[in-house]
Amino acid sequence: MVILSNVIEELEKVAPSELKFPWDNVGLLVGDGAQRISRVYVCLDITAENVKAAAELGADLIVSHHPLIFEPLKSVTSGSVTGSIVRALIQNNISAFCMHTSFDMADGGMNDLLAHKLGLENIRKFNPEECIGENGESLDGIGRVGTLRFPVSFEDFIEQVQMSLGCKAIKYAGDLSDRVQTVALCSGSGGSELYAAYHSGADVYVTGDLKHDHGRLASEIGLNLVDAGHFETENIICDFLAEFFCHHFPELDVVVSEAKPYFRSF
Repeated sequence: MVILSNVIEELEKVAPSELKFPWDNVGLLVGDGAQRISRVYVCLDITAENVKAAAELGADLIVSHHPLIFEPLKSVTSGSVTGSIVRALIQNNISAFCMHTSFDMADGGMNDLLAHKLGLENIRKFNPEECIGENGESLDGIGRVGTLRFPVSFEDFIEQVQMSLGCKAIKYAGDLSDRVQTVALCSGSGGSELYAAYHSGADVYVTGDLKHDHGRLASEIGLNLVDAGHFETENIICDFLAEFFCHHFPELDVVVSEAKPYFRSF
């Protein structure tokens, strides 16, 4: 039988908690390091649906990307969404470990996974000179830059992103006839890194959760944008975690969430 503290030790090697952003909340959020683990459920979000599925499958541990708890809880009751989910975890003796920005920042983590998923080569982080915003402010530099083996039209690249990530729909800004080869990206919600992508010399920036002002700015500075979705650019963690547990803890059963994106298209 595997002990949870041993699992946490290995997960910390993949995504050290010291890499997390100051506002973030990662690590073991619910549970006991001494708990014995036999089945793990992996997912992007700890939702009521995922906890129910984990409980029905007899999972002892949920490992997710997004933290269930961001702000300090003043109460844990069924009267709030977060409280009811925490109660369900405790009632079913399921521990919860979350990775988030530690994994986003880590070498080989979320953004490297996304870059490889999109078929990029020569992958690197944004450098400090690139991480400067419109008004001279410092940016986090959480994304990556890479190149396609051969240049393609922006239209063909969008189709490639859609197929690689299984997106039902994609939002974009730019000229479909443009040739693109250098690609910047940031998984999840990466609008704040737009200028880092621009300063990197990228032909296109791939991320999620883009807003009107991001499109306006990109149009002004001549940067093509692809909004592939927050869920779609990060749900790739599930396959990564399944492989991680298969390699490090082959004695554990691993179940991958079948959750669908929250936003869909007709």
